[in-house]
Amino acid sequence: MTHRIRVATIIIDQQKVLLVKHVHPKTGFTWWTPPGGGLEEKDASIFDCAKREAFEETNLKVDVSRIIYIREFLGNTMNLEIFTLADNHQGELGIKNIQENGPDEDFIKDVAWFSKEELQNIVVFPEILKDKFWDDCALGFPAIKYLGRQVENK
Repeated sequence: MTHRIRVATIIIDQQKVLLVKHVHPKTGFTWWTPPGGGLEEKDASIFDCAKREAFEETNLKVDVSRIIYIREFLGNTMNLEIFTLADNHQGELGIKNIQENGPDEDFIKDVAWFSKEELQNIVVFPEILKDKFWDDCALGFPAIKYLGRQVENK
């Protein structure tokens, strides 16, 4: 079995969370998730990966300094996913950096801000973003949470 480390950044602004829209090119399955991707050899740390992926997928420059969630998910590979929290962000929101940047451009179609209420009618990963995330946010994310292992069929 192949393993992969994926690092994502949770960016919050005015009670909304930023998510990236993915559409599977063969099945049409659509889901939203925080910007992120695989840890690469050129990344000096998981935090550098988080910054790079956030910029590639949203055009925002972020600073990150802490981990808030960890989960495992089984898709085509076994993924260990680390969610970091953006300390701040700046730039003009968009997906222009993903164009002509490899296979991600076939999946990534949009980026948008969502309130808790707006998340209730979409497919979002991790699912904690629909509910308990907002309680954790209000408490300032006091501890790193393990979200378990999920099997995802896209």
